[in-house]
Amino acid sequence: SGVPRLITVAMMRDGAKLQSYLTLARLLDRCRNEDWTLSIIGDGPCRAEVAAAFAGLPEGRIIWRGQLDREAIQAELGRHDIFLWPGIGEAYGLVYLEAQAAGLPVVAFDSGGVAETVRSGETALLAPEHDEEALAAALTDLLRDNERRDRMGAAARRFILTERTPARAAERLAEGLALAKRNRSAKVQ
Repeated sequence: SGVPRLITVAMMRDGAKLQSYLTLARLLDRCRNEDWTLSIIGDGPCRAEVAAAFAGLPEGRIIWRGQLDREAIQAELGRHDIFLWPGIGEAYGLVYLEAQAAGLPVVAFDSGGVAETVRSGETALLAPEHDEEALAAALTDLLRDNERRDRMGAAARRFILTERTPARAAERLAEGLALAKRNRSAKVQ
């Protein structure tokens, strides 16, 4: 209950991470008339640029948490409602898995390997990469619909507990190795 609490976790470094932070600030500016707060966990050499990007947002909306250890991050994830990270150029994005394990729905761009870490429409709302208007619309929809947030958060936790376990990863690896072996055998003949 109360104002939806958004959270993001990312290093503040040049390149795709900085571009994601700049995008995040613009996205939240588009959503300034909605109720939300954002906790930012992370630090790094681009901290000043990141802080400057968020400076124009209404006071009290951004909570700077700095760099935290793994246990503190997991505790923070559990106190929030939505994981929000554009993820420009993300490879696989373990942070999306960690957020879902905490029962958070994800809002992100459909970039790189992000779609491999979530179930679009079920545990996450994904927008085409760089489509800030679509990402803002997805976030707004989730901010306004408590029941959907709760459903997606519960689905996210189930997804992690059933599909992203070490046992499931071992099954997929075994399937891949068996396929490689069959392909190798077919080439040898």
